[in-house]
Amino acid sequence: MAALCVVTATYVAGELQRLRGRRVPLLSNFTLKLSRSNERNHFITPPVFLAVGIILVLLIFPRNIAYASIAIVAIGDPLAAYVGGRFGRRRVGRKSLEGFAIGTFAAFALTLFLVPPSIGAIGSIAGMILELAGVLDDNLTIPLGSGTAMYLATALLTHAAA
Repeated sequence: MAALCVVTATYVAGELQRLRGRRVPLLSNFTLKLSRSNERNHFITPPVFLAVGIILVLLIFPRNIAYASIAIVAIGDPLAAYVGGRFGRRRVGRKSLEGFAIGTFAAFALTLFLVPPSIGAIGSIAGMILELAGVLDDNLTIPLGSGTAMYLATALLTHAAA
């Protein structure tokens, strides 16, 4: 987590320098290559939101739920965006049901290594609903929302079994 904090702080410093017209070798080029054209004149926030989301789930949730939440945002979100942009036909706002379905399936497949299947399904669906809804920045809402859903589902199932 300390390394992620250092990398995030370095990114923020590099972005501030880039906005002042001073490019930071490697960092500025990497950031601009991965950014959208409409983001380039502003501070590019998605990497910061992703890092903050990851840091928060690592602090808040048990390790297995935190890791599953990270897997959901790391795999489900980019796959949903790629498939939705390339093959999406059924639109829900600016997103697609095809992207939602693939993102959910891929995220669920990864969670199987980290949490029980029922918990992984709940977290994957919750995370991809947040991706589909486009509320705030999904790099932040997906890990927090999926982690919360998995944590509550685990608590409810544990309480029901007792």
